[in-house]
Amino acid sequence: MATVASLAGVVLLGLAARAGADQGVRGRVSLGGTLVEGLVVRTYAYRPGTFGPWTGERPVGEARTATDGTYRIELPPGRYVVEGLAKAEGNTGSRPEPGDLWCLYSGSPVVVTAGAWTAVGLNLIRVPEERRSRSERSRIEGVITFDGEPVEKCYLYLYSGPGAAFRGPARRTVPVRTGRFRVAVPPGTYYLVARKRARGGSYGPIEVGDRFNFYAGNPVRVGAGEVVRLEMPLVERLSQLEEDPDAYHGLLVMVTGQDGQPLAGYHVLAYPVPTRSGPPMAVSSPTGPDGRTFVPIPPGSAAYLRARKSLGGPPAEGEPFGDADVAEGETGPVPIRVGVAR
Repeated sequence: MATVASLAGVVLLGLAARAGADQGVRGRVSLGGTLVEGLVVRTYAYRPGTFGPWTGERPVGEARTATDGTYRIELPPGRYVVEGLAKAEGNTGSRPEPGDLWCLYSGSPVVVTAGAWTAVGLNLIRVPEERRSRSERSRIEGVITFDGEPVEKCYLYLYSGPGAAFRGPARRTVPVRTGRFRVAVPPGTYYLVARKRARGGSYGPIEVGDRFNFYAGNPVRVGAGEVVRLEMPLVERLSQLEEDPDAYHGLLVMVTGQDGQPLAGYHVLAYPVPTRSGPPMAVSSPTGPDGRTFVPIPPGSAAYLRARKSLGGPPAEGEPFGDADVAEGETGPVPIRVGVAR
């Protein structure tokens, strides 16, 4: 089992790039505010339709956390799924088991760019047990928790597969009012994700202060007449696990109104097609008072951007938005001027 070191007074040590190391992922690992030593961090190359260990991919990089909870993995430029796992005493399986410490990074797939390090902080849970029984109807039921208590007013998402990295519409979105849920499902395979956004709503990227998690037992296979009972502990995204001023943050975008004044509170969505339809390949955090934000796409990528305040579905009638095209090799900053939709 992993040992731990106190978070208090720990500084970011060992995060400066070693001589000859060009790029990769680095950060630190925490369990409830305590840094974790000896945990294995693995990275998996991402391509559409895959999602690391859940789709049978082999890791392309691996490291153990140091005594201060830090790690680094050198990688070629690309996109990666990042997972952390520490096996509990007596557990020998390659996948998470009850009692293990585990995290699959909420921002996966992350972007690694040439000559820069991407900051990835892992906030762990201890994997709970899953129980199965028989019933007349197949269903998934259980509780979504944070620090051991049910989470009110959150959302449970059921996906049929990783698709666009669990971005875009789920097969089913379930509002969870009290933290407990009970969902009748046809027999099949499901990927479970739970989110509670500090800003509210069921759409949008995971931001600092939001609570989120993938289910450690994904994919969940439900047989005919089978009931799966589970717990989904959420973690809070913490900025101190990811602070790294030299890390790659994404394509810089500046959103303004028609008068050229910066606009706050706008998300920027990046699409691979000029119609700007289907799931976006990346969504930014909201713009700040200066109208700036970063879109986490590989540097130099061609993309079709749209800035808007709401997320989920096409812009509503009369909703202001703005578009910009990014040519291959363009590095930004990219200006987007918002107008009123017709």
